[in-house]
Amino acid sequence: MPKMRIVYVTSSSFKAEENRVFTEHCQLKDGTKVGNDFHFEIRSVPIKEVLEVDLRVMVQAEVVEAYSQTRVPCIVEHAGLIFPDLGDCYPGGLTKPMWNTLGDRFLAETNSAGRPAIARAVVAYCDGMSVKTFVGETRGQLAKTPRGDRKFYWDTVFEPDDTSGTTKGRTYAEIVADPKLGLVYKIVELSQSSKAMMQFLEFIRIAPPSSLWE
Repeated sequence: MPKMRIVYVTSSSFKAEENRVFTEHCQLKDGTKVGNDFHFEIRSVPIKEVLEVDLRVMVQAEVVEAYSQTRVPCIVEHAGLIFPDLGDCYPGGLTKPMWNTLGDRFLAETNSAGRPAIARAVVAYCDGMSVKTFVGETRGQLAKTPRGDRKFYWDTVFEPDDTSGTTKGRTYAEIVADPKLGLVYKIVELSQSSKAMMQFLEFIRIAPPSSLWE
C-alpha cells in the first residue's frame, strides 16, 4: 500500500528536522511506525502570520492561506506557551513575536521565571472545503534563566513535566543536547507538537482526502 502524502507547510528548519525524527521514531496507535504509512512533503511557502492570542484561531487562518497558495490539502503547525494562572490563551499565538522581540529577556519582561506553563501546539488541516484543528499539550514550568544551546524559540526556557523523572528540571534545549536523550527523546516522549500531529494522523487514516487529490 503506498504511503499517504502529507503536505506540511513550514519555513522552519527546526520544524523540518523535528518532523524527520517524528516520522522515523514515532508510532501510531496500532504500533505502526509513522514513516511506514505517511510521507511528509515539506513546502517552504511564505505565509503571513496572524497576530492572535488564540492558537486555534491563528492556525486556522494560516492554513487557509497555505491552501490558497498550494491548492492541495495541507497542514500547518504552530506552538506557543500558555500561562494557566492567566487563563487559557495567553501568551499563546503571541509567544513567537514576544520571543523574537525580547529574546533572553522574555522571562524577566513577562515576570514568568519559575511560572507553571503549558506548551500547546495546534495542527490545522485544510482540504479546500473545511478546516480541522488538533491540539497537543505538554505541562511544565519556565526556567529561572535560559539554558541550552538549541535556539528554537522558547526551548531554552521550557522545562517539561516528565512522569519518568528522566528529564526533571531540564529545558527542552538541554534535553536535546544530552547525547543519551537527544531530539528523539523530546519528540517521542514529550513534544506537544508530536501529540497534535499524532491526533491529525489518526484522523486522516480514517478520513483520507478524496480521490480528487490522490
